[in-house]
Amino acid sequence: MIVQIAALSTYLPAWADARGHRVPGPDEDVTTLAVAAATGLGADALATVDRIVLVTRRPDATLGTFPEIVLQALGLDPGTPVEERLGGAPATLDALLSAAPGTLVIGVDPQAPAAAGAALAGPGGLSIERADTVRHSVPVRSRAAGDTADRVYDDPRLLRERGWKRALGGADATVVAGLPVRDVGKLVPGADAVAEAVEAAAPILALAHHPGLLVAVENGHSVSAQVTGSVPCAATARTPNPAPPTWEPRTPAEIPASLASYERALEAKVGWKAGECRECGERSLPPRARCLSCGGMETQDLVALPRSAAVYSVVTVRAPVPGKHGPYSLAVVDIAGTSLRTLAAVTDAEAGTARIGDPGALVLRRVAVRAGIPDYGYAFQPEEQS
Repeated sequence: MIVQIAALSTYLPAWADARGHRVPGPDEDVTTLAVAAATGLGADALATVDRIVLVTRRPDATLGTFPEIVLQALGLDPGTPVEERLGGAPATLDALLSAAPGTLVIGVDPQAPAAAGAALAGPGGLSIERADTVRHSVPVRSRAAGDTADRVYDDPRLLRERGWKRALGGADATVVAGLPVRDVGKLVPGADAVAEAVEAAAPILALAHHPGLLVAVENGHSVSAQVTGSVPCAATARTPNPAPPTWEPRTPAEIPASLASYERALEAKVGWKAGECRECGERSLPPRARCLSCGGMETQDLVALPRSAAVYSVVTVRAPVPGKHGPYSLAVVDIAGTSLRTLAAVTDAEAGTARIGDPGALVLRRVAVRAGIPDYGYAFQPEEQS
């Protein structure tokens, strides 16, 4: 079966470790990376989505909340089916090769090298067709009951000789997704490698830049596809800032959670909506039960807000704050095209670098973890200056 790809989008976090690998910021996780990648497709492409498939090897804190958060953040119908798959590069390519038109496949790698990619199946100039599938059992990673960390058993020579070589199967690959760059050069001389990702996001990054025979590999498993044509790719990759060795807060703290407040605020906070009074048109952020202008009770409807904003005032907090990595900046920002302002943390920039008047955008971030529950909202991302 030949599958056409209508749109592609890739996202790389704005931070890098000492090796130059991209790493998520302290307010990013699988959910925010998935939203960032899909947002790049644009409103017109997202309007055609009728199903979402998320593929990741490390689902971290999604725990069933992923569908609601992503659908609200992308402005999609809450009834849109969302499927979460555990897997790496072969799982993502396999999802694409079986995607019906309107299916949005998102691959997310939340650990270094971190990346996310989104591909929308539908009429377009890029086509993929399954070439081969190879499966061999080379168990190199497990997670015991109660563990939060992976147990890695890989023998480098065994993985290379009995895993990757057999999975590649002598294919005359143009590009290999899912393996480190140095190993691709040894195993398939002349083939390109996806340097930015080695797990679920790798095949989508490969589709954006590499036509020909694409082979997605993980352990002893591979999926191959013939790629022809191309479509424009929306690539988001800011100049990386040096990340600290750890994002852990200097003063750990357990923040209590209110599930009632979480549920009540979800649509407005994650969907980025204000309340607009049906009687007088006054907008409130956050939405209120009583209109502050005309006094009407329960007269407000939720309306989507622009994501563009500019800094009205800003402060940098350098004192240790329980539960937060520091230092960090907070900004009051003017929301473009409205008379509304909001308080937001500054993200994807070093503390103290945002200035009054700086333009930027409001982007979905994990604003806190309350009693183990990730809480999502919007942070201000300054526009990168050339």
